[in-house]
Amino acid sequence: MADVFLAVSRGPGSFNKLVVVKCLRVGMADDPRYVLMFLDEAKLSARLNHPNVVQTYEVGGESGSYFIVMEYLEGQPLRDIVRAVVSGCPGAASFTRATWIRIIVEALRGLHYAHELTDFDGRLLGIVHRDVSPHNIFVTYDGVVKIVDFGVAKATLNASRTENGTFKGKMAYAAPEQAMASEDVDRRADIFAIGIVLWELLAMRRLFDGDHVCVMHQLLTRDIPRVSTVVPDIDPALDEIVARALQRDPDRRYATAQEMGDALESYLAASGEDVRTEQLGAHVLEMFAESRALVRQQVTAQFEYLTSLDITGDLPRPSMVGEFPRASMVMGMSRSMWPSTTGAGLPVISDQSHSGPQQREPSAPEPDSLGAAVGRTSSWRQRGYLASALGVAALVAAGIGGMIHGSAQENAHAQAQAQAQAQERLEPPVDPATLGPKAKVTIQSDPSDAYVSWNGNVLGKTPLSVELPPGTQILVVSRAGCHDATLYLPLSASDVLERSVTLRPHESGRRP
Repeated sequence: MADVFLAVSRGPGSFNKLVVVKCLRVGMADDPRYVLMFLDEAKLSARLNHPNVVQTYEVGGESGSYFIVMEYLEGQPLRDIVRAVVSGCPGAASFTRATWIRIIVEALRGLHYAHELTDFDGRLLGIVHRDVSPHNIFVTYDGVVKIVDFGVAKATLNASRTENGTFKGKMAYAAPEQAMASEDVDRRADIFAIGIVLWELLAMRRLFDGDHVCVMHQLLTRDIPRVSTVVPDIDPALDEIVARALQRDPDRRYATAQEMGDALESYLAASGEDVRTEQLGAHVLEMFAESRALVRQQVTAQFEYLTSLDITGDLPRPSMVGEFPRASMVMGMSRSMWPSTTGAGLPVISDQSHSGPQQREPSAPEPDSLGAAVGRTSSWRQRGYLASALGVAALVAAGIGGMIHGSAQENAHAQAQAQAQAQERLEPPVDPATLGPKAKVTIQSDPSDAYVSWNGNVLGKTPLSVELPPGTQILVVSRAGCHDATLYLPLSASDVLERSVTLRPHESGRRP
């Protein structure tokens, strides 16, 4: 339904703040059904204000352009954290049973807030997220857990209504009443969903697997196994908490998310294995230090370019592809490449926004895939948001998911289309050796064996000698357990430079 942009909100006194702008696509803005659904999400998001829920700063719609401005989350979705732990990434051992429980407790706090939210007259809004899953639970590098993506949420203030027999959500994380497209879905459906997430975190395997029909059959007809059947050493008290959340009969589940959260808090207190927020953030950062360094490098390079422009009108439109130099690269966060450190290509945009109509190359994306900025001056751009296109596949990475509606085959087809569109906007990584006359740079670090990255490419580990093109180049030196170091090098073709950096270790139990 939407495209997502990373933007800089600018104001007086050198005020700059990174935000995420979610725009309804141009083609869909002409269909009242999609406009209603998008505005329902916007209205609901604007009401939510809690530390464990993604924040919305502004909602707008002018001249057929609809957008939501949200906070930019620097961290990882729970889905990717689990994948990293399963694959044995450095720091995976830090994710103990207590760590997973702490994440669920914080997520339950955000859900309870949403469930209890009232209208201005005090009436409950009846919010049900309907898409609680590892995709939509986000953990920042500060250790803050956020519930994101209320795009398919149910609420009394919604102008659109879900048709009878229509399923919204992810079948593998749906409550039985939700899977049957019942009209009686309430907050307890979210409790069942987060019970599935907790079961999987404790067992380190999927509870329901297979295609759409297979999962529904397991959900509705088979006994839901207790965690103790796959984790024999689990504490009986914890086993009972999970089992209660996964009762098929909603009346036998926890009545509220807070009740389940309190039960888990009591278990953590009794076990003596609780994890503080700072520790959780340090654990996530340890596993994704290299990924964070690459993203920060890309943001820094793009931000410096944007702030160097004297822009009073519209910014370069993302429909103009491939004409910027590498230094003006857009931050690339599509799921196909991030948090990989292999140096996959990144999308670029053109600086010819004030010239006449441009002829697109055959490989350029179709205009309808480029969001509300294409072919018009977007109202959110006129309000001081300097923006860089992230691509349709960046929805999840930015903490904002799409709508899952219909069969598993339709979902898979939509995801394939999204990935194809994102890939069209990517270019191959730059090899420094192909860029003409170069400067010779040697990088050393203490401690050594640190990664050196440039323009999204990992060049190698220190000590490292590399040739780079003339101009101001930004290098990021990163190592697990240490603060990143950023080098700004103004280079000429004849330069021979040596740089040494001392990487400061993180304080024990804390993160920077």
